[in-house]
Amino acid sequence: MLDPEAVDLDGLCAALDDHTPGVTWWLDPDTGEIRSHLADVGGPRPTGRRIRRTESHESYQDMAQFVAAVHHRRAADLLDRAISGRGAFRRFKDTLVEFPDLRDQWFRYRDARARRRALRWLADEGLVDRAVAERLAAAHPDPTAGEEDLPAAVAVDLGMLYGDRLRQVLVFGSWVRGDGPGEFDLQLIVVLDELRSIWEELHRMDDVLWRHTERSGLAVTAVPVDATQLRSPGTPMLARAVAEARVVA
Repeated sequence: MLDPEAVDLDGLCAALDDHTPGVTWWLDPDTGEIRSHLADVGGPRPTGRRIRRTESHESYQDMAQFVAAVHHRRAADLLDRAISGRGAFRRFKDTLVEFPDLRDQWFRYRDARARRRALRWLADEGLVDRAVAERLAAAHPDPTAGEEDLPAAVAVDLGMLYGDRLRQVLVFGSWVRGDGPGEFDLQLIVVLDELRSIWEELHRMDDVLWRHTERSGLAVTAVPVDATQLRSPGTPMLARAVAEARVVA
């Protein structure tokens, strides 16, 4: 059997994904060398195992499973529409251009899938030991997006904005009840010292809240209060919010 280290795994991934008409790829089972053959040019065909092309349904499954894991609401909606019907692959790539961070995540996700597929092909062809192939494949798991703790991230930025005036940040609503994250808006109670005007503080927080709204795809909103209002809410809405609120910072 081949030593897996003798095989250029990235080269094998490229060969599996190459759908150029008239081009076939071959792997030498003795050396692990990968060579291409172009039918129009002619010449002797390489010996060894012909490398099969990745089926379109496999590539589509990678794409669909990636979209299913996207937590950015707007991106998820656009990508879900993009992969429906003919032309899905082109629309998917075009849509990702609008979301550079998500595009980078897709490249890492696609590469991990391609490496596992290449190792599985080697095992299926009997070229490498299956247990070894599975062990190597485990080193290429689907990368996670590294989801940000959105309430904590907003709280950090509010702390930088208000300094010592910020007493506490609490989250309430669907996020606390377990309906989110990823599907529902983020509602915060921001406890401040010296609260003079709710509208003034909302204006002050606007840039922070909007920045996180754009990044997350969720509507991030806040209710500024002082410590007295937190202890004795003056409206039924605030009383319900305080009753279910959970401390963020």
